[in-house]
Amino acid sequence: MLLSLSLTDFVIVPKLTVNLGSGFTALTGETGAGKSILIDALQLLLGARADTVVIREGAKKTEVSGIFSQNRVTRHWLAENGFESEDDILMRRVLDAGGRSRAWINGSPATAGQMRSLGEKLVDIHGQHANQSLLKPAEQLRLLDAQGGLFEQRRRVRSLYQDWQIASDALNKGEARAASLQDELERLAWMKEDLDALAPEEGEWERVDEEHTRLSNASEIISGVEAATSELVEDDVSAQSLIGNAYQKLVSLARYDPKLEEAAQTLSDASSIVDDTASTLRAYLDRTDLDEEKLAKLDARLSAYYDTAHKFHVQPSDLKNLHEKVNAQIKEIQAGFDTESLKKQAAAARAAYMKEAKALSEARRNAAQALSRLVTAAMQKLAMEGGKLEISLTPSTPGPHGLERCDFLVAGHEGVAARPLTKVASGGELSRISLAIAVITARATPVETMIFDEIDAGIGGAVAEVVGILLQKLGRDRQVLCVTHQPQVASCAVHHLHVEKKSEGGHTSSSLTQLDEAGRVEEIARMLGGLHLTRATIDHAREMLRLSAPGSDARPS
Repeated sequence: MLLSLSLTDFVIVPKLTVNLGSGFTALTGETGAGKSILIDALQLLLGARADTVVIREGAKKTEVSGIFSQNRVTRHWLAENGFESEDDILMRRVLDAGGRSRAWINGSPATAGQMRSLGEKLVDIHGQHANQSLLKPAEQLRLLDAQGGLFEQRRRVRSLYQDWQIASDALNKGEARAASLQDELERLAWMKEDLDALAPEEGEWERVDEEHTRLSNASEIISGVEAATSELVEDDVSAQSLIGNAYQKLVSLARYDPKLEEAAQTLSDASSIVDDTASTLRAYLDRTDLDEEKLAKLDARLSAYYDTAHKFHVQPSDLKNLHEKVNAQIKEIQAGFDTESLKKQAAAARAAYMKEAKALSEARRNAAQALSRLVTAAMQKLAMEGGKLEISLTPSTPGPHGLERCDFLVAGHEGVAARPLTKVASGGELSRISLAIAVITARATPVETMIFDEIDAGIGGAVAEVVGILLQKLGRDRQVLCVTHQPQVASCAVHHLHVEKKSEGGHTSSSLTQLDEAGRVEEIARMLGGLHLTRATIDHAREMLRLSAPGSDARPS
């Protein structure tokens, strides 16, 4: 709720602070007195385009500030946008003669966009030149859902839509990943083909390399072992014969010196060792032959190892591990190619969303018919006899709020085709239609302050009285401020502000006064009878205020 509004050097207002209360407040005054200046100042405060023409002549800058009460929505917005959340909201905007605009929210610098965003949650302005939230299809859909009590269904649809988008995103990423890995899979398949053909086994390279080395040198090994055997025991002068001779000499000499017996025994042991070694070498020769066929096979196997290792730029001993790694990578990629489960999840999420969204669409059609009837009935009392409101629900791309777009179509009077609310030619008609919709959907509107700028244009008499009663009724749930020329409207207000323009010393200024009971009688009488007040007009004004007071038994229903 707007608690106070302060202006400095704004148009023809040098300085002004107005405190506002809850309920319906009327703003009246002579034509040209500056009633709409407050609305223009509030729009500037709430992020409207800054124009230096609003700076009072001779002033260097203009400043507008407003204090608003907090609510759950605004507290959330302030926290989300990084502003301090205090008991009240202080918004301030300054525009200098050079066209520089600055703004603050609770003392922190803010952009015009942030002022607009927060302002949309605080004030809804209905007027011939205002950018009303009601003109936005998204707001029309929200009002329809709120009036129809469909917010819970709407919440479920939004949640299911998010689930569907998450599942679809996962599918898209899975398919994109599968496509990007296709080249890698082909490269690995080529490697696998060669490695499968080689079929390396654990430890095979070491075994083959060792045996190949032995067989490739078998001839030299055999001749060397044969020569060693001859030198040990077979030659005329062999190691065995030499050791035997030495042994015999030491045994003979041990008769003279027993200490030589130990040396003789050592030679005897050495002779046994030579015999054993010769036996071992003979046995080795019996088992060893030059197997050319096996050597050829081993040579071919080694060549295959070398060729494959060179092809993949690894050591031959690493081919077994490479084979296992390639197989594992292929399995991993092929698992990523399996997008069927992702497709099923996305399809299931879409089906769940569509089911709930179609149910919401059906509920919206019923709510649209009911709201259309209520607003159409209200229009008949607002100088729009024969007029009607049609709520069009047209299919649109599935989204978080359902399957349709909502448009309020209006015919101002009988015989006229219904057109979108944004194209209603008459500002007065637009304001009165907005009023009818606002009253009917008041409890569904989150904004606590609603301002109507000259919604009584082109009406009078009983219709003006109906407008006043509707505004008074709307003021039970909201703060309502209305700029009006009609005494029937003003008399229904709970609070009454009077704007007056004065000229002194060649300067024109506008001032605002909060009227008491006597002042209201005088102002209503002026609106009824002009400058020359008579006892009859004063009595009429007093009677109008009495009959229009909230709870009056004499009020028309």
